[in-house]
Parts: sequence; C-alpha cells; structure tokens
Amino acid sequence: MKPPRLFRSAGIVSLGTLSSRILGLFREIFMAMIFGTELAGSAFFVAFTIPNLFRRLFGEGALSAAFIPAYVQTRDQEGQEAGWKLFRNTASLLTLFLGAITLLILILTSIALRFSLPEEVIAVLLPMRIMLPYTLWICLAALVMGVLNSHRKFAVPAFAPCILNLVWIGALLGVGLRADLSLPEKALWISWAVLIAGVLQFAAQLPALFALGYRPPAKITPLGPGVRRVLIRMGPAALGAAVTQINVLLDRVLALWAGEYGPSALAFSERLIYLPLGLFATALGTILLPEMSGLAHRKDTDGLAKTMDQSLRGLLYIMIPAALGLAVLATPLVEMVYARGRFDEQSVLYTARALRFYAPGLLVFSLVKVLVPVFYAHGNTRTPVKIALWAVGGNILLNIFFILVLPDGWKHAGLALGTVLSETFQVIALACILQKSVVKTPWHSVAVAAAKHAIACVPMILTPLLILRTFPEIPLFVTLPAAILLAVAVYFTATLALRCRELREFRHH
Repeated sequence: MKPPRLFRSAGIVSLGTLSSRILGLFREIFMAMIFGTELAGSAFFVAFTIPNLFRRLFGEGALSAAFIPAYVQTRDQEGQEAGWKLFRNTASLLTLFLGAITLLILILTSIALRFSLPEEVIAVLLPMRIMLPYTLWICLAALVMGVLNSHRKFAVPAFAPCILNLVWIGALLGVGLRADLSLPEKALWISWAVLIAGVLQFAAQLPALFALGYRPPAKITPLGPGVRRVLIRMGPAALGAAVTQINVLLDRVLALWAGEYGPSALAFSERLIYLPLGLFATALGTILLPEMSGLAHRKDTDGLAKTMDQSLRGLLYIMIPAALGLAVLATPLVEMVYARGRFDEQSVLYTARALRFYAPGLLVFSLVKVLVPVFYAHGNTRTPVKIALWAVGGNILLNIFFILVLPDGWKHAGLALGTVLSETFQVIALACILQKSVVKTPWHSVAVAAAKHAIACVPMILTPLLILRTFPEIPLFVTLPAAILLAVAVYFTATLALRCRELREFRHH
C-alpha cells in the first residue's frame, strides 16, 4: 500500500470503527439508564473484563501481532496456500487451547459458587460464567480479521464489531421492559447476549474469508513449523499483554473496592474516550501493522519514516483537540449523554471526575497504537513488552497510592490518572528506542505540527464555554452539540489559517 492510500484505507476502518463506537455509546447510555452506578452494573463490567483479557491476549493483541507478520511473510515467499495452511493450523491450536482454558475456568467458577461468598464476588462470578465461552469466538473473529486486513479487505472486519453492540442494545431494550426482573437478573440476560454476539461476529466474517479462496482444512497440524514460529514471536508479547490486561482487571477490582460505583464510573467515562480513539487511532493502528510489516520486510526505511511521520501528525491533529474538549466539557457532556433513569446527579459527578483524569490519555493511548506496530513489524516483540512491564508495575503502584491517599469519591479517578501516567512513560520510552535503533522518525516535524494544533485549540475551547454560559436556560442536548460543532468549525478554520498540512493530506489521501 502506497503512503497516499494510507488515510483512505484508514477512513474505511474509521467508518466501521466509528459506527461501532457510536453504537457502543448508545449501549452504554442504556446500561446507565438501567443499572446506573449500582453494584449489578459494576459487577458486570468487572466480569466482562475477564473474557476481554483473553481477547486482548489471544485475539487482537499478542497473537495477531505475532501472526500477521508471519502470515504476510509466508504468503509472499511460499505462496497463498502456505499462508492458508499457517492460518488453519494457528486457528486450530487457538481453538484447542482456549476451549480447554474456558472449560477449566467454568468448572472452577461453578465450584466456587457452591461456597458462601461476599455479595460482590457472587455478583461478578455469575455473569462471568456465562460470558467465558465468548472468549473463544471473539478470538477466532480477531484472527480472521487479521487475515482479511492483510489482504487489504478492511470493510467487513471493520463493521463486524457493530454486531456485539447491536445484539447488546437489543438485549438492553428487552430487559428494560421487564419490570419483574431484578438488576442482577438483567445483568445475566445481558451476559447471554454477549455470548451470542461473539458467535455472530465470527460467522459474519467467514463469507469474506471464503471469497479470498480459503477452504476448511482436511488435515490440521496445530504445532506445525509455521505455528511454532508464531508462538516464539508471540511469547514476549503474550507476557506483556497478559500483564497489561491483568492490570486492567486489578483496576476494576480496586475500583470496586473504592466503591460500588467505581467500575461503572470508569467504564462510562472510558466509552467517551474510546469514541475519538476509535475514530482514527484504532483504525490507523489496524492498518499500520500489515503495512509496516511489508515495509520492514522490504527494508524500506524511508517509506517507514514517512509513514510514521504522516501517521503521528494525523493522530495529533485529531487527538489534541479531542483531549482538551473532553477535559473541559466533562460535566456537561456526561450529563447530556448519561443523566437519565438510574443515572443520577451523583453518578454524573463520579463519571465526570474519571473522564477529566482520562482525557489527557487520548494522546498517549493513540500514540502507542502507532509506535508499537513498528516493533512488531520488525519481529521485535520483546522491547515493547519490557517497557510495558515497567509501565504496568508503575501503574499498579500508582493505583494503590491513589486508592490510599485520595478521598472517597476521587479514588476511582486516581485509577484513571495512574493509567495515563504509566502510558505516558511507555510512549516516551518507545519513542526514544525507535529513534535510536529502528527508524529515524522526524520528531521535529511532529512537534511543529503539534504546536500548531495546540494554538488552534485556544479559540476552539473558548467557543463552547462561551455558548454554555450565554444560554444556560436552553437544554444541554441542544446547546452542547451545537457548541461542539461550532468548536470543530473554529478549530478547522484556525488550522487552515496556520497552514497545517494535515488538512491537505486528509483531503488527498
């Protein structure tokens, strides 16, 4: 893929990802209406973190990072049939391993539920037991997604995640009409919907896979030579992904310890963060791994540097104003989006606090999605893992510190701040190592672009603040969207006046 087509492909993925994020936002709105920040909803979010841990580890995380470069190299050097063989064997090994792990955890969970446990633990284990098989299906879906992306078939895998949100929303609408169900019972119904959605998300991508020429295997070799190469590459990345996701799980548990509102407040604020993150950063990261794998395989260092420069500047053009906007407008935004049903004034307060602490993380979360694929494309999964281990260790210490020292009502926000600080360290370390040993990224160009974007944000931020203060009597659902749209126009005009070249690149690429 030539660099000029980078943003075009990212645009396809962005559209699918944005659709999924918007549906996910509606999903969270209904979750907030039905569960508020009460225990049943918080426990569900903690339980959902468990299958997500495996999804990040064996789906779109470590396995994809190791498999996609190996698949591209095998396909290019040995032919398409050799590539299909590697995919079949990897998928069969994934099925056997995750099936065994899922069965074991199901048995242990069922045994644990026979004992007298605290209410919070039971509230987590019951939905978790239902959602565990979702792990297998969503990981297979992520593996298929990687293959389709490597063939530059981005549309189907980009829109497949919408299935989860559509099924989830349908289930929420159904249980919302059932006044006879308790909140814990409603959480169990949602858990079944998640499991069904995982199966559908995998099945929806199969026609596109078959259209490329894939056929089910007559014989599989789960530990064939190609698979062993993938596992060797995957080892360090798996360790890093496992530690990172366990850290996320610890965050949720610590948030539940801080208060039953904690996991829900973090989840609802994260959804508002994921919307701009998914608009471009996640989409661009999806494109970059197979693209950079090809550039690294061809030893095209100039092309790699140009791709890095273009990607970083494009990300900062979007993420700097998004981060500032979320931080400044946290309270009215949370109130407009979530404040209905069981989501009361106290819930707005808790969620807005978490959002303010998360907002600066938009910059570092998005930069990680550009920097890490460069290492993976060169077959180097060890360096990002070493850095991630240090970052995770620091995050755990920061989380414990904030839980102990911050007052009630702020402890969960401290967890968000700890995540942002540890990710900042990770970005700085990755950037320094890349500059020294992998690719000479033109950081001066990126810094100049970022400075222009920050200057353009000054009138952008003042615009919605002025509108909200001038028309306080008008409902938020009218003034806030209008203020945000006007702020976007002001930012666009300011960057045009500052001659930011990202506008030209977006238009032509």
